[in-house]
Amino acid sequence: MEKATRSILVIEDDKATLNKIKNQLKELNYKVACVMTAQEGVDYCIKNIVDLILLDLGLPDKDGMYVIETVRSFNNTLPIIVVSGRTTTESKVLALDAGANDYMTKPFSMDELLARIRKELRNTYTEEKHLFINGNLTIDYDAKTIFVNGVEVHFTNFEFKIVTLLANNLGKTLAYDYIINHVWGKDGQDQNGLRVFMAGIRKKISRDPKSAKLIRTDIGSGYRMNKIN
Repeated sequence: MEKATRSILVIEDDKATLNKIKNQLKELNYKVACVMTAQEGVDYCIKNIVDLILLDLGLPDKDGMYVIETVRSFNNTLPIIVVSGRTTTESKVLALDAGANDYMTKPFSMDELLARIRKELRNTYTEEKHLFINGNLTIDYDAKTIFVNGVEVHFTNFEFKIVTLLANNLGKTLAYDYIINHVWGKDGQDQNGLRVFMAGIRKKISRDPKSAKLIRTDIGSGYRMNKIN
């Protein structure tokens, strides 16, 4: 199966640097989204599927550290590479300790940046994670596609995030707030809203929307994906 294009979010307020990175990445067939403020970056990560973030720290609305800390509050695995004009050891240590995966200083070599991007994506997309199969459910992590009984079924970005979060924690009950924080971020949704999404997911996974065979509700606790032989 051919790998899908990786999605990279560039958070950078310098237009020249932004265009330089964007044009090079697009030439290499990466899917690129660009924003110029910290809040736009966080909002994009909450609403969309992102494979890697390139982040400047000196942003006009909030410091780039806000992006690292906020993203890490709901996603521990999304690679973040800082590309910043801050060259002090203290700045690098603070960013790495906050959860950044790598740190490059400006001016930078595009060839080196591309090599570091490839490294982080290799670390994230290991061979064993390409496909997840459980009963009649198959998740293709590369193509960001879900199949039910061998047929591709459309899931929204939020639905995909919920299903993969449950799949990655197979057999474990995830608390309502835990799911909400990892999918939408803090204050991004409430339990009633989550229930609506779960009802939609169940309808797509099974013709019987009341079936709890694959995804079970532990009343008062949360949701769990069961292992199906």
